[in-house]
Amino acid sequence: MSRDAGLVRVLAFGAVVLALLGAFVTWSVSSPVASSADEDFHLASIWCGDGLRDGYCEEGSSDVHRTVPRQLLTANQCFDNQPEQSAACPGYPSSVMMDTDRGNFAGVYPQGFYAVMGLLVSADISASVIAMRVLNSLLYVVMMSALFLLIPARRRGLLVWGSLATMAPFGMFLIPSVNPSSWGVISASTLWIALLGYYEARTTTRRIGLAVLACAAVLMAVGSRADAAAYAVVAIGLVSLLKGDLSRPFLRMAMLPAVLAVVAVIGFLSAGQANSINPGFEITAPTEDNQTWISLLWDNLLRLPELWAGAFGAPVAGRALWLGTVAPGIVWVPVVLVVGGLVFFGLRRLDWRKSISLAAIALLLTALPMIWLMRDQILVGQGVQARYLYPLIIVFVTMSLVGYDGVRAGLTRLQMTLIAIVALAADAAIQWVTLRRFVTGLDAHGINLNAGAEWWWDVPIGPMHVWLIGAFCFAGFCVGCVLYGVLSRSQEPEPARP
Repeated sequence: MSRDAGLVRVLAFGAVVLALLGAFVTWSVSSPVASSADEDFHLASIWCGDGLRDGYCEEGSSDVHRTVPRQLLTANQCFDNQPEQSAACPGYPSSVMMDTDRGNFAGVYPQGFYAVMGLLVSADISASVIAMRVLNSLLYVVMMSALFLLIPARRRGLLVWGSLATMAPFGMFLIPSVNPSSWGVISASTLWIALLGYYEARTTTRRIGLAVLACAAVLMAVGSRADAAAYAVVAIGLVSLLKGDLSRPFLRMAMLPAVLAVVAVIGFLSAGQANSINPGFEITAPTEDNQTWISLLWDNLLRLPELWAGAFGAPVAGRALWLGTVAPGIVWVPVVLVVGGLVFFGLRRLDWRKSISLAAIALLLTALPMIWLMRDQILVGQGVQARYLYPLIIVFVTMSLVGYDGVRAGLTRLQMTLIAIVALAADAAIQWVTLRRFVTGLDAHGINLNAGAEWWWDVPIGPMHVWLIGAFCFAGFCVGCVLYGVLSRSQEPEPARP
């Protein structure tokens, strides 16, 4: 490869990375403070993430109470689950404090996420939240970019097409958020592929780099949610199954994943969430007393696929995605079709290792929500949210492509193009709907988001411009992915054993 060609590749890679980061940054400002699930809880936890600090987090009326800015707890009260209400809510200065137990003051969640986000806390609540969202976006982009560069070239197709197919809509909203699920998604997107590359790396430098990424992914899982830590253990075990043997070199390399698995197990057991099995803490009224255990089990089995499709925006029992935001069919129908197509495409190449791995994930996707639902005696749509399963689904879809080598992962040019088009359409549509929901409320109509705006940040650029920039940036990322696959050499190497 000539020097000029190498420079072009570096510049092209940098442009694609910046385009993805730009898309996430526009998502960081597409919704107001307290726009994600249970964000009042998470904001109070972040403000207290680094201990007691005057003006940010002060002692409360008891050991499980803290005094935090009142705006953190009330920011979403006027628009929470009121889709026709914009985010133009009456606010309070950050100096107005309030005593509350609504936070991670009893150790329900791991503390790591809150401590890191707490470093960005300031007297300007809006600026702090946007900075946290941008930081999480940057973490995802940097880790995925480093992973792309370090893994063997024949595994890059798994990363590119598995990630692109599952990115919208949940990933685009959750990753640039102040919800601990952000780190859970980042961990699920990177950990198992980093370990796969770790076992297959041919140079010490690459193996060390992938080991660092795997360690970071596990720490993010352990520091964010108990279920994310449990999923990390699952990912480590499945990769060990895919690549394992009894040879001395493998056993030496397996020491690091074994240590990471122990760390993840300890993190899971030490989190307060683990005690209740259900990763959420929302209290939901049980179902009717006259419904038997068997009938409840049957009803939940019939409705269970709604939780799987809900991870891509489909309404679960008629409920919205987040705080009254409803994803239109153009978002979730094509995405579900693409994801299902990739899984079925991946089933064309199976061996016993891959078969057991996929079966194990499918069993978890079925058993975990059923355990949570039956334990609490509730129906699908009550309490258990689709986002709890989303990290596992990312692993399931991406792992389905194991066995297809090269940057195309066995896909044709038309298939790669369609995946990119569906991802772009889903991202653009759900970002427009999210902006519309918060800028004016869903009772307003028309394409122009600037018209009749009731809420927006105190910045010169309007919501319509943010949407156009975000769509343009994500389109650039999608085009870069397709060109990378199309311009790769036409003859891919023969698929190797998973």
